[in-house]
Amino acid sequence: MNNRVNRYAIFAERVHLMNGGAKSFRGSAPTEEAAMELAKEIAKSKKAAFYSWLQILDIVTGKFTEYSIERSGVLVERCPDI
Repeated sequence: MNNRVNRYAIFAERVHLMNGGAKSFRGSAPTEEAAMELAKEIAKSKKAAFYSWLQILDIVTGKFTEYSIERSGVLVERCPDI
């Protein structure tokens, strides 16, 4: 089993509560493009019925992009907090 985490970590869950964290980790990818492709796959998976949001975290910079997962498996970027 490969336990290596790539630069872009993907998290997805239903609600933003303390029950998330590491339990919300769904995978990782080495590039931003690959992370987006993996995020799309996750959003269209059968398990996505249990998710309402998805985040792609750049573990080097600490910056992340957050998305809502629509019923059709489409990712809609959420506005960042200002």
